[in-house]
Amino acid sequence: MNEVLFFKTFILVGGMLVITAVAARINKAYETTQEAVLTIGGTFLTLFIVWTQADNFPNNLYALGAFSFCIGWSMGPTITMFGESFKFRKYRQKIGLRSKTVQKKKSFWGGDENKKTVYFYVDSPEKVYQADSQELIQVRNRFKHEVLAQDNDPYSQKWQNNVFFAIVATTLSVFLTAGIVYFSETDFGFMGSFLFFSLLAFVALRLLKAYVIKDSSFSMLQTCIGIVIFTLYLVYDFNRLEKAMAKGDESWGTAVDLAVNIYLDIINLFLLILEALGESS
Repeated sequence: MNEVLFFKTFILVGGMLVITAVAARINKAYETTQEAVLTIGGTFLTLFIVWTQADNFPNNLYALGAFSFCIGWSMGPTITMFGESFKFRKYRQKIGLRSKTVQKKKSFWGGDENKKTVYFYVDSPEKVYQADSQELIQVRNRFKHEVLAQDNDPYSQKWQNNVFFAIVATTLSVFLTAGIVYFSETDFGFMGSFLFFSLLAFVALRLLKAYVIKDSSFSMLQTCIGIVIFTLYLVYDFNRLEKAMAKGDESWGTAVDLAVNIYLDIINLFLLILEALGESS
């Protein structure tokens, strides 16, 4: 089995992850909306350049570096957002503010048509507050002053532990899926179509979570579904790598294609595990 493709692919993946980590460390929040838009646009532009320059060395390396930097630049604010959500949940627990899901109305078929999350204090559960109520606005303002404005807030270490656990879990997932492919004689190529349509369904679930279903149980469910999908995508892409190696393919185009897919599997898996840890804490 030809190992040149293996080394090319994982050198690229490793380099991309390092660049991403550095960029995420530098940029922890967007300064303006324009910066966010430019970052998203830059991500798609550099990805397009990656595909067009995949076979052209060293242009492909420059394109991959730029793409990885854009991903990292957007990951920093995402991780910060997860962290603030986690810390706010801990802060609410400290002040005795709990949340619960209520059903707004029944659908024509009798099922739950729309759910939302409301908040209440433990010592007065009969009084509930909407997420946009004046009480919640005041709680959030106190949270920003008492927690986020502090250099060493009381929840930073707990959040850093979550990030560490997410890195460890992602790393273990990579080695586990690689081991499954290496030691199994199964051709996992049959999962391609299933994973593609599963990914489309997952994107739809993310949109529902963002704009329609404001329910913590649904949020955790779709996050866990995403973890399963991208774990299976790692198996699928490692299997693609194994088959390409068996054919003796050493081309930069194949290495870049595989590296980008494995890299995106790892990034998405890490973010979803981190999100799940934050929601379950």
